[in-house]
Amino acid sequence: MPSAARLFRATLPLVVCAASAVVAVPVPARAVALAPGRTAAYAQAMRAINPHLQQGQSHAYAAALLASAARVHVDPALVMAIVTVESGWHARAISIHGAEGLGQLKPETARGLGVDPWTPRSNLRGVATYLHRLLAFFRSSRHAMTRAIAGYNAGPYAVRAANGIPHNGETPRYVAKVLTAWHRFHLHLGTMPTIAAVESELTSTRVVEQREAAYWGVR
Repeated sequence: MPSAARLFRATLPLVVCAASAVVAVPVPARAVALAPGRTAAYAQAMRAINPHLQQGQSHAYAAALLASAARVHVDPALVMAIVTVESGWHARAISIHGAEGLGQLKPETARGLGVDPWTPRSNLRGVATYLHRLLAFFRSSRHAMTRAIAGYNAGPYAVRAANGIPHNGETPRYVAKVLTAWHRFHLHLGTMPTIAAVESELTSTRVVEQREAAYWGVR
């Protein structure tokens, strides 16, 4: 990631399977976070991705993810997908560009977010806050969600300059992987807040559910 002033970037993708269309049904993020069994479901998924995680670790990570996502009204499945692609749920991961921890935050970005990248709970709070800021940055776009994901990888100003996903080879693959993982978590972890639910937290005047859902068929 570049500096905190520039907000955003991360690396270390993890290959996942192909995505398909999803039907949007908005659900409040806080309600989902507090739903019975949600922590256990996320923890189990994390251990499937990284078998080296202990049960207690995975439950702690899951609880932190859900609480952080609910705090800023971001879909926890999106946070789950980003971290899966970034580090594969390895808390000590570090990229060749110096990005650190679960969400692969650059040190200066982590400082700007007020988090410690090497503390899983703090790192997850940073990822959720960062995604919320990206969504706000792109809220006027009809494809705010995919541009926010691209911004996590390439930086928001690169996405804005390209007027979409930069054609740099890496970022289109990154977006496809995150969307794929996000879709799979929706299927396997139950009903989550969707594109429209997240967008409605950012603007009370626009609902972009149909426009964003249509993008799932691309790539």
